[in-house]
Amino acid sequence: MKLSLAIAGLFALATAATPTPTRDSEERIPLAKRATVSEIANLGYATQNGGTTGGSGGTVTTVSTLAQFTAAVSEKNPAPAIVVVKGVISGDAKVRVGSNKTIIGLPGAGFNGVGLHFRRQSNLILRNIVSSFVEAHNGDGLTIDGSSNVWVDHCEFYSTLAKDKDFYDGLVDISHGSEWVTISHTYFHDHWKNSLVGHSDSNGSQDSGHLHVTYANNYWKDCGSRAPLIRFGTAHIYNSYYENMSTAINTRMGAQVLVQSNAFKNVTEPLLSQYSKQVGYAVEIDNDFGGANNTAPTGTLTASSPPYSYSLLGSSNVAATVPKQAGAILSF
Repeated sequence: MKLSLAIAGLFALATAATPTPTRDSEERIPLAKRATVSEIANLGYATQNGGTTGGSGGTVTTVSTLAQFTAAVSEKNPAPAIVVVKGVISGDAKVRVGSNKTIIGLPGAGFNGVGLHFRRQSNLILRNIVSSFVEAHNGDGLTIDGSSNVWVDHCEFYSTLAKDKDFYDGLVDISHGSEWVTISHTYFHDHWKNSLVGHSDSNGSQDSGHLHVTYANNYWKDCGSRAPLIRFGTAHIYNSYYENMSTAINTRMGAQVLVQSNAFKNVTEPLLSQYSKQVGYAVEIDNDFGGANNTAPTGTLTASSPPYSYSLLGSSNVAATVPKQAGAILSF
């Protein structure tokens, strides 16, 4: 992985003392937003294939311990349910979540050290959760594995750059032919390998024709790479702000990516195709690369390719808008 001077400097500081990530700096004052626990996906690929409703219409349960949460989201029970997380649930665990679930974090709620695993499930919503410090043996902050219709919205994922890049795995990884996924209004920071779509160059037989993913209105700050990395799939990335990174959007293994209305600041390689045996492709429209270059081969997507409606901020408005609206800022 190539390191920008900014990331190298951050790492040097991090190794001198164990840092506490600053979630809300003077530059980022989040704007609280009201929401309801029964809301369904309203943007991106998660609106396709019948839509993503999660546990809407099901029972509502509030949990505050790992045991309570594990029982409430069991993959053995596909009945619709809304699970409300109160406080920070800490542990050294990976929890598999069943279909037709909505997981909601009350203000300040989330998971420390606990990885969430959506494996061969469908119709799942994760909102307003802060996920931190999930070590690699527990997977990613969130693993979406062979699952369909998933909406991740207004969440925050982070670890620390002080550890080796393999001590933690991904923050949100999407793999094994998963479909119809939207990641929106989410804050990714202080992490080496952030988000991938398609886990291996050798998994084309399962991934080709699948992995339709939207990344919209997200904020990526002080990260190494994978924002996201895409193999084989089709991705739409818009209205997102990238700050202090080495590489950002990396399209590989024939992936097709539409990149619109994004802004980059101090990002060495904002849009590229590297490190796989086959290149991927991208079409970029109205992006501010912050003086850096797009080196990805031109793809075939157009602004009308996504099968859903969407609104663009315009790249000149992204930096002033997205950081304030991303992250776990919802109240219910």
